[in-house]
Amino acid sequence: MVFVGVHGEWGRIDATQADLGCGQDRESIYKVKPPAPLTCYECEWRLHLVHRTHGAYDLWFLRHAKNAPHCGARLAGEGMAHHLLKLDLAHHVRAAGWSAEYEVAAPDGSWRADVMATSPDGTRRVALEAQMSAISITDIETRTTRYAAAGVEVCWFTDRKTVPWLDNVPCAQIARPDDGAVQVTAGPARFEPEWCRDRADCDWSSGYVDGALPCGGHGEWSDVHSFPLARFVAAICANTIRPHRLRVPSWKRDETIWRWISRRYFELEEEQVRAMAWRKQVGERLAAIQQRQREARAAAEREHMAAIEALLQRQKALVKPVVEFVFREAGAYPMVGRDGIPEFAMGVPVHVRGKPYAVICPVASRVPALRGRLAPLVLFAASERERSRIAAQAAPGQRIEVLEPEPSKEPPPTVPRQPQQGGLTVREAVNRMFGLDRM
Repeated sequence: MVFVGVHGEWGRIDATQADLGCGQDRESIYKVKPPAPLTCYECEWRLHLVHRTHGAYDLWFLRHAKNAPHCGARLAGEGMAHHLLKLDLAHHVRAAGWSAEYEVAAPDGSWRADVMATSPDGTRRVALEAQMSAISITDIETRTTRYAAAGVEVCWFTDRKTVPWLDNVPCAQIARPDDGAVQVTAGPARFEPEWCRDRADCDWSSGYVDGALPCGGHGEWSDVHSFPLARFVAAICANTIRPHRLRVPSWKRDETIWRWISRRYFELEEEQVRAMAWRKQVGERLAAIQQRQREARAAAEREHMAAIEALLQRQKALVKPVVEFVFREAGAYPMVGRDGIPEFAMGVPVHVRGKPYAVICPVASRVPALRGRLAPLVLFAASERERSRIAAQAAPGQRIEVLEPEPSKEPPPTVPRQPQQGGLTVREAVNRMFGLDRM
């Protein structure tokens, strides 16, 4: 069962058209004797015109004569469902004002379209393929690529319920009800946008940064309800829908897929794609700033701990020199505390005859709050630099002695250096990111 053949005098004929596509009458070749000179374009075997009715369809087609050889055209056209779908596609194309031809082949034989739809001005060609039999994803993608290389658009149609390639190429799934027109049940899609009320502060947690991020959009693609095949084909011809690889994946699937969409839905998706990119950009910048802040805090904490360790080492190294100094000056052995305490600005207290007499290495920043208490006491420092820091915070005239620390057998603590911030403070980096440095 095929639609197209070759007449010995008229050339190519289309059995589905009343004028055979060449201005001739079907009756002139239907059941005539001698038989009309009709042959197959593929195998050149003799054909004859057949007339049948199938439900609401008045069918005219060509059939190979007996004992025909293996023929690709005959195999491509076999099956009533395949035959009827090609008729429907051609009919809807012509109703849209375009021309439709069956079994149009590439000059090099790399493809053959079931129905080739051509715009009135010839600038667009769309291959409408009735794929009713099984085919692998690789094969259908390869055939689609061949059409694209020839500048031919393509849409694949199938009535199969399980179609593994439905998401991989521009296609439509159809259903033929017992009564009524053929319906498109899958293939077209609509985009349903969704945004946070405040687009500058997304309600969805980012999970990797602290603080607000702009809304990247929460819209999704959804399949449309079934509608008539005639409307779908007319929309393809009018160019109001186009095949598009979706860029916003649905929560139901991670990968992007092919769907037929309108310009409006493309623009809605484009708005969300731009918003997602901006959210990602802001998030990456904010994450980098917060990472630098964490690194700075960690470095400051390490530096603080190293300073404490250095203080403990200085206090420990001054215990013996301080005991000797106080004994010579007070004439009695002093009692030295074990650790620095807040009441003496984290310095180690030294008592003589039960009364405070001196403090070993108090922390300069804690001295101002304790000036009155520390003023009568002797403050000991391990270097001139430390003495200067303490003197700057102590009461006027405060007595501060510098003693040579006892040599330590332990290596001095290492004070880590804070990493460079690229010449910018955290505040400056934040201002630069949001453009506040230009205001």
